[in-house]
Amino acid sequence: MLVLLLVFSLVQYLNTGRLSWPKTLLASVTTTLGDYATRPEAGWRQAAEFLENIGATREGSPPPDFNLTGRVVRIADGDTVSILDATNTQHKVRLYGIDTPERDQPFGKAARKALMQLVDEKSVDVVVVTTDNYGREVGTLYQHGVNINVAMVAGGYAWWYQHYAPHERQLAVSEQRAREQGLGLWAAPHPVPPWDWRRGQR
Repeated sequence: MLVLLLVFSLVQYLNTGRLSWPKTLLASVTTTLGDYATRPEAGWRQAAEFLENIGATREGSPPPDFNLTGRVVRIADGDTVSILDATNTQHKVRLYGIDTPERDQPFGKAARKALMQLVDEKSVDVVVVTTDNYGREVGTLYQHGVNINVAMVAGGYAWWYQHYAPHERQLAVSEQRAREQGLGLWAAPHPVPPWDWRRGQR
């Protein structure tokens, strides 16, 4: 391999009078690593085993009592979806206990894309916790038994919204694990929580 590099370098130098391939290779590697860090799927491989360990997809566990079942027909952002139920009634659902970057915030588009890959046009079940001031149903989303709220946090696409869900242990542990591994938005040195971002935009 070293001999081939030396021969390639000699040929390039004789033909052009300079060596450009090391700089080109470095730029290519840097771009690839940068793209990987912001890809919505970047955190899934590392998060999958963790989700299994904390019981998000544990076989044999009794399913929760769902208040709503339907097909996801729209994804507004990383934590809000619209669901069409069997009676063709549309429900706007805000994912409980998490907060994703805003659409105009760094990593906002990646968070929305990650949620799309998980649930767009798929049948989901919802455990409704409450209704918020905007009339949205707030709840935990499941797709084939997978807790989507936990999956978004575990993959580094959302914060645990501790203010509104202080006792959600799975979300707390998921965020800590994502932070430690630098997944998704935690790859940035100082990610800004969306609630602080919104305050700064007012």
